[in-house]
Amino acid sequence: MRCHQDEAAGYNHTGMAHAFYTPTAAVTIDSPAKTRTFFHEASSTWYSLTAHGGRFFERRWQRGFDGHDDNVEELSIDYVMGSGNHARTYLHREQDGTLIELPMAWYSENGGEFAMNPGFDNSAPMTRRVIAYECMFCHNAYPQIPPTAHRDLSAKPVYDSLPTGIDCQRCHGPGAAHVQAAEARASLDKIRAAILNPSHLSNDRQMQVCEQCHLETTSTLLPDRVRHYAREPFGYDPNKPLSDFNAYFTRDPAHGRTDNFEIVNGVFRLRQSQCYLQSKGALTCETCHNPYDLHKGPASAQYYANICLRCHANTIRNLVAQHKHSDSNQCVTCHMPQRRTEDVVHAVMTDHLIQRRAPTPNEALAPRKEAATRYEGPVLRYLLDGETLHPDDTLYTAVAQVIDKSNVAQGTPALAKLLAEQKPIAPSFYIELGDAQHQQRDLNAAIASYRRALELDPKSSRAARRLGVALGNVGQTSEALHVLGDAITREPQNELLLYERAQIETRSGDVASAEADLRTALALKPDYADALNNLGSLLAQTGNAAGAESSFRQALVVNPYNAGARANLGRLLTAKGSLVEAAFQLQRSTELAPNDAEARLDYSIDLLEAHHEAEAELQIRAALKINPASPRGLDLMGQLALLQGRSLQARAEFEAALKSDPNFGPAQLDLAETLLESGDVKSAIPWLERAAHSSSPAVAQRARELAGHLPPIDPGSSSQDH
Repeated sequence: MRCHQDEAAGYNHTGMAHAFYTPTAAVTIDSPAKTRTFFHEASSTWYSLTAHGGRFFERRWQRGFDGHDDNVEELSIDYVMGSGNHARTYLHREQDGTLIELPMAWYSENGGEFAMNPGFDNSAPMTRRVIAYECMFCHNAYPQIPPTAHRDLSAKPVYDSLPTGIDCQRCHGPGAAHVQAAEARASLDKIRAAILNPSHLSNDRQMQVCEQCHLETTSTLLPDRVRHYAREPFGYDPNKPLSDFNAYFTRDPAHGRTDNFEIVNGVFRLRQSQCYLQSKGALTCETCHNPYDLHKGPASAQYYANICLRCHANTIRNLVAQHKHSDSNQCVTCHMPQRRTEDVVHAVMTDHLIQRRAPTPNEALAPRKEAATRYEGPVLRYLLDGETLHPDDTLYTAVAQVIDKSNVAQGTPALAKLLAEQKPIAPSFYIELGDAQHQQRDLNAAIASYRRALELDPKSSRAARRLGVALGNVGQTSEALHVLGDAITREPQNELLLYERAQIETRSGDVASAEADLRTALALKPDYADALNNLGSLLAQTGNAAGAESSFRQALVVNPYNAGARANLGRLLTAKGSLVEAAFQLQRSTELAPNDAEARLDYSIDLLEAHHEAEAELQIRAALKINPASPRGLDLMGQLALLQGRSLQARAEFEAALKSDPNFGPAQLDLAETLLESGDVKSAIPWLERAAHSSSPAVAQRARELAGHLPPIDPGSSSQDH
């Protein structure tokens, strides 16, 4: 700014210069909007922006069973991502140094409005989406992050310090030597030689400087790029080819669209244009865009038209003379129209596909709903101009098939074969292979892959966590605990390792150790919703109902869309006798996880207690559709039949339940009671005897009580006869 005041002043008007900043009233509580409270219908959640204590907050809440506000959470807005030309995303800094994206965003459309961030517009939006290094890469200058020695680059993205706004070095490379040369009054040649001037690069390399952030083949899961595993997250230097940093990928046209229009694929669209293809590399981003001289609004029309006319003046002149083209300077309006993006449905952007016939405005700007689509098919390598295949290109192409599961069935064996042949030393290849094998339930193969990754990097917490989980899943508890324990010794602050060890300890019956690990994990990350839910389950098992309820409620404040926590709280409230709220929580759980048969059955019990037999029957039938052999579901159908006076049908349901599970105590007791009611004491006795030994204390006690009131049985009859 001291030496290049004009360039700095011009750049300061661009969105890039204001891509990341700390919040003010103007961009939060005073942002123009039609309404200050936003209701997200899909998730039945309200949002608003608030301010107190000199800070700004995003508040989220729902309506509880009694109509009052419930699951209220207010998180500070510590940073804002996005210039506001199209959108602003609010970020919260967590206790552990990570950043999370808050669900509600501000959009400039319609003069300003609030709506959900991309990926959040569904019935169960994320509440803790972490800002990965890949996100920060394009939305800010390079931050300071913890040292990467003995630390997985893909591990939790922690930021030690954060600049505000994309800086000069993103395009000009490291600037310290340049500043030092200038301050030392070195020769002009030496000063210039100490910094990159992208205009001195070849056209393809100039494009790569822009492509580091503006080339995204798709924002949906593919992946669209894989950073070379030897590169650090913020290690790109524009002095070097972009292909040394990233390998890019795209869809196979035979399996998916390649004409997608998304918010960050301007270069991808441009590169499909005939103008670009026919220029043979002469057309670049800087043909139209000067980062120090921003052109916006109505006055920019002639500026961009003049650029088009450099090549098309004679053609346009002839078409105008033939009355086949308007005498207008609106080249961009017609041939690079504004369109609503497919991935950020509240944003309208310039389509950089230069097209002869543009879509109609109604088609281009029509409202969209966020689509939850994913690509399934081969992932193809996407080469930059001037790029030749990297020596490791076959490896990255193979791993790209499985990273986002786009081509996992065919890609997994192909990647395994390639790794066996080439034996790369980067552990990430083997971790991705292990993840793909784990997903396909080939746990032994996954364990072997994770072992190899851990051999290559014995201090990799990521490899250790994956290996520990896989070992636990196949019942190798001792080794799983040993692997995770070693990793925790190296990284005692890693709450993910503690959580996974607690999972294995819980399954092995070591409740005390599991509880201790969960409490340690929560001390490190108090808003770890899954850990809160699991801690609640452990406390419920040990009879600490009050502690369990507190944990479940805390989990739901963090993540009110956690179906498991809702179901657990509902069961606890049922046992406590708070049936109205219990039914509310269980109903919400079934809405969030409709395939959870057990939650539906729990809900049906509360409905039966409230004498809502018809609704209970719907839930029981839905559960039996999910699991037709459920002894609990069949038993409940029998109980329902009894309530409706259909004793023969009830007996048939109880018998079906016992055919599914002969040791299911409640059905044993229910069948015995039904037989007793019908006067068939002899047939009831064997079922009472079995029920008296049930693992359920309540069932066993009731069976013994009934047996104690039975008349003497004919000695000639034996329970074995029945």
